[in-house]
Amino acid sequence: MLFRQTTYSLAVGFMALLPFSVGAAEITHELGVTDVPDAPQRVIALEFSFVDALAALGVSPVGIADDKKRQRIVAEYTAVIGDDWQSVGTRKTPSLEVIASLQPDLIIADKTRHSGVYDTLSQIAPTIVLDSLGGTYPEAIEQTLVIGDALGMKGKAAERVAEHEAVMAELIAQIGNESHGVNAQFGVTNATGLWLHSPLSYNGSLLEKFGFSSSMTPQEGEVYETNYVPTTLEQLSVVDPDLLILGKYADPAFTDEWAGEALYDSLKAVEASNVYTVNAHKWSRMRGLLAAEMTANDVLEILTEFSAKQ
Repeated sequence: MLFRQTTYSLAVGFMALLPFSVGAAEITHELGVTDVPDAPQRVIALEFSFVDALAALGVSPVGIADDKKRQRIVAEYTAVIGDDWQSVGTRKTPSLEVIASLQPDLIIADKTRHSGVYDTLSQIAPTIVLDSLGGTYPEAIEQTLVIGDALGMKGKAAERVAEHEAVMAELIAQIGNESHGVNAQFGVTNATGLWLHSPLSYNGSLLEKFGFSSSMTPQEGEVYETNYVPTTLEQLSVVDPDLLILGKYADPAFTDEWAGEALYDSLKAVEASNVYTVNAHKWSRMRGLLAAEMTANDVLEILTEFSAKQ
C-alpha cells in the first residue's frame, strides 16, 4: 500500500459524496476493464505522460500529480491546457483526499506507482491504469489512443497520433543515416548516482527509433532493474557508448566526480568529447507525443555537433 492509513480514511469519507455516472464506454487497461462515463469532463492525471496525452488532445485536467512543483508542467503543455489545475501531490504518493475533493469523473493512473491503490481510486471515480513508467515509446503512443477512447475522442486521438507520426518521420528523415552504426546511451545522474535508460525504457526505445544502437543487455526484474538501471563506472565502461547523453539533476552531478579517472577518461564518448547534456526533466520524466518531438529536436542538435567531429 503506497498511502498511509490516515490518508485512506480521509479519502473514504469523501466517497459517499461523489456522484457516479452510468458507464458509457468499456476501456481495457493494465488492470482490467473500466466503465467510463461519456465524455468525462473532470480528469485527473497522475503521471506526466498522461498530461502529455491530454495536451495532445486539447483537454485540460482538473488535477495533476505535479510533484508539488507546478513548473514541472512545462510551457509546451500549459500553452494548451492552461494552468487552472489543482495539484494532487506527488506522482509516487498522490493525495487521495484531494483527488476525491475534486470530484473527478476519470482518473488516469500508472501501473508501477498506483496499482496498490487502484481499488481505492476506483471507488472515487472510474480509473484506468496504464504503464507509463515501465512503458516504451510505442506503448506511450498506444496509451494516447486509450486515453482518447476514454475521453470519447477516439477519432481525434487517431488523427493526432497520425499527425505525430508524420512529424516524427520528418525529423527522422532529417537525422538520416547519421545515427546508423552509432552506439548511443542516455542516462540520468544526480548527486548520488547514475541510472542508464535501457532499450526497454521509453527513451531507450526512442533512441532505437532514431536509428541508434545500444550495447546494454536487457535484464529481468522490476522497472528500476530493467528500464532504469543503477550503474557504476565499471558497468558504464562495459556499455562504452560512442555517444553519451546525460540528464543532470544536480550540479555538480555524481558523474562529474569521475572526470580524471583513467577508466572514465578512456570511455569512447569521453575521449572523443561526445558527452552531451540535456534537460533531465524533459528527457526522463516526460513521455508521450509532445515529449518525443522535443527529444527528437534535441537529438538533431546533438547529431549535428557529433557528425562534425567525425
